[in-house]
Amino acid sequence: MLKRGEDLRILVRSFVPDLPHDAVFSHRSALLVHGLPVPYVDKGEVYVEVASPRSSVRQRDLVVRRRALQPDTVEIVEGIPVTTVVQTLLDVARDCPLAFAVAVADAAVHLGRVTLEEFRAHQAAHPVRTRQSRITAVLENIDGRRETVAESICAVRFVEYSIPGFEPQLVVCDADGRFLARSDFGNEAVKVIAEFDGAGKYYIDDGDPHRAFERERKREYALRNEGWMVFRIRWADLFSADLFLRIKEAVRIRETEIAARDRLAGPMQGAQ
Repeated sequence: MLKRGEDLRILVRSFVPDLPHDAVFSHRSALLVHGLPVPYVDKGEVYVEVASPRSSVRQRDLVVRRRALQPDTVEIVEGIPVTTVVQTLLDVARDCPLAFAVAVADAAVHLGRVTLEEFRAHQAAHPVRTRQSRITAVLENIDGRRETVAESICAVRFVEYSIPGFEPQLVVCDADGRFLARSDFGNEAVKVIAEFDGAGKYYIDDGDPHRAFERERKREYALRNEGWMVFRIRWADLFSADLFLRIKEAVRIRETEIAARDRLAGPMQGAQ
């Protein structure tokens, strides 16, 4: 998948000199021009994406969508004609899968390239005739607190599998109020944590991955000792139902246990 992403980057650069005068890079190609992440590139999707007011074309390495181009939807970035950041978000929300689009929008908001209010205002000023429900779904799920595309995709999976209560960047403390961890996602009510387990995280702020791994292991032990259940999510898990269904079941079981304890505590308190 990483190689496909680099292949796409090279392909977009190669098309710059031959771009028609009335066309601009859009969608994933525009993301690359703007320096925003392309969350993933599926097999068979290594092609340049362009918007043009004249016609639609689909070739092996080029997709041209017929779209009206207005002055406030296009710009020149380092000599390259491209849809603006906010228009690119609108196009991606309209034409790409929900998780992909939310990951892109989260990144743009998190990096300060656009605000949610600006995105809402732009889509209101540029209504579309089709797929408005897709755009609405993206707007409802944007959260700039998420720090990686993996976290954004994970958050969308929580929504898709109806797993409630998970907040991003949840700060966890022990019974005495001492800081234990800041988790990628946590459901405080049932004490369940979901952490994205990318190998690269063991290099962050530490040149020794073994030392970082040991620190992470001790952190997880501390969380478990405080009653937290910890799920590790790998990149491949984001595209499979299995782990998310296990998380959903864990939440259900803990909710049931809490409800049962509350029912028992009620009569006992009344007797006192």
